[in-house]
Amino acid sequence: MSDPRDGPLYLMRQVLSLAVLMFACRIPSLRGLDRVTDDARFRDNWCVYSRARRATVLCSHQMTNVLAAVDPEEIAALRPPLLRRLHRQKQLPDALLLGHLMMASDGTGIFSSSEFHCEQCLTQDHQDGSTTYLHNVLEVKVVTWSGLALSVMTEMQLNPADGKYDKQDCESKAFHRLLPRLKETFPLQPIVHLLDAGYCNGPVFQAIDAVQHKFICCFKPGSIPTLYQEALTLQALNPHNRISQTSGPKRHRVRREYTWVNDLEYEGLTLHFLMCQETTDGQTTTFAWLTNFRVERDNVIIIAQGGRQRWTIENEGFNEQKTGYELEHFCDCNDLDVMTNLYLLLQIAHLFMQLLARSDLIDPVSTLTFLAHLLLEALRNSPLSDDLFDPQQPRFQIRFTRAPT
Repeated sequence: MSDPRDGPLYLMRQVLSLAVLMFACRIPSLRGLDRVTDDARFRDNWCVYSRARRATVLCSHQMTNVLAAVDPEEIAALRPPLLRRLHRQKQLPDALLLGHLMMASDGTGIFSSSEFHCEQCLTQDHQDGSTTYLHNVLEVKVVTWSGLALSVMTEMQLNPADGKYDKQDCESKAFHRLLPRLKETFPLQPIVHLLDAGYCNGPVFQAIDAVQHKFICCFKPGSIPTLYQEALTLQALNPHNRISQTSGPKRHRVRREYTWVNDLEYEGLTLHFLMCQETTDGQTTTFAWLTNFRVERDNVIIIAQGGRQRWTIENEGFNEQKTGYELEHFCDCNDLDVMTNLYLLLQIAHLFMQLLARSDLIDPVSTLTFLAHLLLEALRNSPLSDDLFDPQQPRFQIRFTRAPT
């Protein structure tokens, strides 16, 4: 990381490590951070952790002033090398589907106000004449079968600052911008995109095909009605493309029936359709997907399971961050660069906490919230040895506590 300041009192790694610890420990506000950093033990541990001895800890106002001068692209660039390293060291074997790294994309709001925020805000007009000013992001996370959702890339949704645009920025436009970046960052890595029904359209499928990635996209009757009806017609003509599976205890048996159809032509692409009808306690729920994986008897179940795995980004990603990390509260600030940098540092903290929770460094914990409480209390009460974070110390391995299932 470059440092835009001249002769800073606090090094850049100290500023960034304090922000990461703030999110990792789930300190609920910048004021709350100032109260915690008044503690002498926390100060000493922060000095050890950031490898620089200081008599005081910088306050939250100083931290945000530094973040205002930092290019968000520099912080954003910290995540992909970390994910590449984890994958290269075979630490994410359960992030693969048919040899492809699973990535889920979804948009979320990080700021909302009835008052004007900045020239690049998205706007939403209401019937009563009022306007809501918004900042949204498109987030791509590597997801695993064991429930990890590790942030890899972010695309902000922003209107042009000069006000010259026909339509506002949106999740679909952000996805089209993000795909070439993702291909450039992971040029040789096979990737499968797990998408919700909002991405079910020709331009998105063509953009994914252009970068030679795979996708599994939720397919609803209203997404592409003519194609959905064609798939159902061909499904009835291919009764042999069917597999049934029953699982669960006797009192709560779950029956799943998988059907599929290959070689649907749509806007110059060859797509494949699969459906899962799940029956539990007499009630049946239908799931359907479009994919550019050719569906066969030996892969239909894993493709369907991958399609449902997309919800990991909702459950373990955004919901966790909004409720546990006070995402929208921290992003409620006047400076767009500060907002973006805080959001990116939160993603890094959330990534580290997920890995810590599953590592052999600690005993198993029930929730990340409880782990955050333990971490904060440790930083406030247990002294860290000055030798612990010495760069000259021999390296040691940290492993997952159990093999992914």
